[in-house]
Amino acid sequence: MRKKGSPLGSSSSTEERFHVGRLGRPHGLDGFLGIYLEEEDLSLLDPGSIVYLDDRPHTVAATRRGDKGYQILFVGVSDRGAAEQIRGLEVFVAERRSLEPDEYWPEDLIGLEVRPGGGSVAEVAHGPSQARLVIEREGTRFEIPFVADLVPVVDIGEGYVEIVELPGLIEPSS
Repeated sequence: MRKKGSPLGSSSSTEERFHVGRLGRPHGLDGFLGIYLEEEDLSLLDPGSIVYLDDRPHTVAATRRGDKGYQILFVGVSDRGAAEQIRGLEVFVAERRSLEPDEYWPEDLIGLEVRPGGGSVAEVAHGPSQARLVIEREGTRFEIPFVADLVPVVDIGEGYVEIVELPGLIEPSS
């Protein structure tokens, strides 16, 4: 996958915060929750790290690999009931990680011109296997997996992305 993470500002604080994941369901009785995140962002959640849930700071107590991804435990969340109280919350951090080559922040892609065929990048949709560019063209939208074979050129400086238009791929999304 070429795009990782997504930044969002905090609504009640002047400090900028960056979205790294979302809390899933509790696992077990000890307060661990599933967490949906890009694996590259896992280093931001080392024990002792501070993250923000609903603008409230929480300290990471532990992370572990689960059957289908990762699980996280916070200081002060010591049982399943406490974990249920924060289930579904978005996870933010105060600092971003460094990008690897050919990685982009979503806000840098929004609004880029699409070549060939015209249109622009309306949003970046995140999925379990890869991110997708949501392209808006002549009043319709369609999605392109954000992989090098289908999006061979991203030129932020010149303001465009180049896509490979395969038959059946460029279909409006519902």
